[in-house]
Amino acid sequence: MMKFWIVVMVFVELVSAESGDTDHNRAQHDAICTLLQIAVDKWVSGGASLTEPLRTALEKTIFGEGVEPKIETLKSGLPAGYATVVDQFDSRSVACGQPHYDIGDGQILHQVRWSGHSATHDLVCLCTVGDGGWPLNETSINNLCGKTLSDLGGEEKKGWHGEGSGKPQIEATWKNVTVPCLKEEKGKDLKQTLSDFLRKLENKSIHAYPNRYQLGKGEPGEIYACTGSPLRGVCVEYYNSTTTLYPLPWWSELEKAIQKDEEIQEQKKRDEEKKRKQQDEAEQQNSQKPETLKSGHPTTNQTEGSHKDNPTDTIRRYNLTSGTPISMPSTWLLSVAILI
Repeated sequence: MMKFWIVVMVFVELVSAESGDTDHNRAQHDAICTLLQIAVDKWVSGGASLTEPLRTALEKTIFGEGVEPKIETLKSGLPAGYATVVDQFDSRSVACGQPHYDIGDGQILHQVRWSGHSATHDLVCLCTVGDGGWPLNETSINNLCGKTLSDLGGEEKKGWHGEGSGKPQIEATWKNVTVPCLKEEKGKDLKQTLSDFLRKLENKSIHAYPNRYQLGKGEPGEIYACTGSPLRGVCVEYYNSTTTLYPLPWWSELEKAIQKDEEIQEQKKRDEEKKRKQQDEAEQQNSQKPETLKSGHPTTNQTEGSHKDNPTDTIRRYNLTSGTPISMPSTWLLSVAILI
C-alpha cells in the first residue's frame, strides 16, 4: 500500500511539473464564465423581446431544469438541490461525469444535476476541489479556476468526490466562482464567445460514448470520469449524442438557438426593407397626384374666355328666362346688315 501511494504522489508531481500548471483549469473557467456573463446580459436586457428558441436556450444555460429562473435567486446561495446531489452514490461522478440517468451499470438513478445541466452547475464541477482537496493539496498548483485553497474551502484536505462529501466545498465554489460569473457582461458577441468556449472542449469519444467531450483536466475511463481524483480529474464530461435518450448539454441547444435566431433576425430585416420600399413607393405616388389633377383642369384664361357670351347666347338665355318669345323685326336685321 505504501508503494502504491508513493507512485501516485510521484505521478501527481510529475504532471504538475511538466505542465507548468499553477492555476488549474483557469482557461476553461474563463471561457465558460465569460459565456455565462454574456448569457445573463442577454437574458436580463432582452426580456420579453427575446425570440424562441433563444430565450429557452438562454434559460437552460443559466438555470438548467428544476431551478427558479431568477438571477437573484441564484446569487442568494447554493440551490437546495445540491443537498440531494452530495448524498448520492458516487456523487461527483454522477453529477459531473456520467450521462443523464446512467451510472454505468444500467441502473436508473434520479439525478438532480448532471453534466451539461447548466453553465452554473458545470462551474461547480470544474472548480470545486476534489478528493483530499485535489489539486490544491500537496502539489505545486496554487490556484483552481483562479481561486486559492482558502477561497474554495479545502484547507482541511477535504473536497467533493463520493457520497456524503464536499458540500462545504461546493458552497464555497458557488459563492466565490459561480456567483461572480452571474455578473452581466456587455458589449461582447454571444456567438463568438460560445465558439471560444467550444474550442476548450477536448474530444474524449469512445465506442460506447461517441461525441463525448471534456472541459477541464483529467483522464476519463470507459465508465468513470471527472470523479475528483488525481487521475479522473476535476472536470465536466459532456455527452452530445443525438442517438440517446438523455438530454443534450446546454451549449448544444444554445448553439442551435443562436443559428435560428440569426435566421429570424435576417427575415425581419428583409420584411422591414420590403415594407419600407412599399411605403416609399406609396409616398411617391401620392406626391404625383396634385400635378395630375392640375393638368386635368382648364386654366384661368381658358375659363374666363369660355364665360364671355356672344349676343346670340345672351338673347337666347333672356328668351328662356323671360318666357316671352323674342321676334326680331326685319328692320332691325336690315340695320345690322347695313352696319356690317
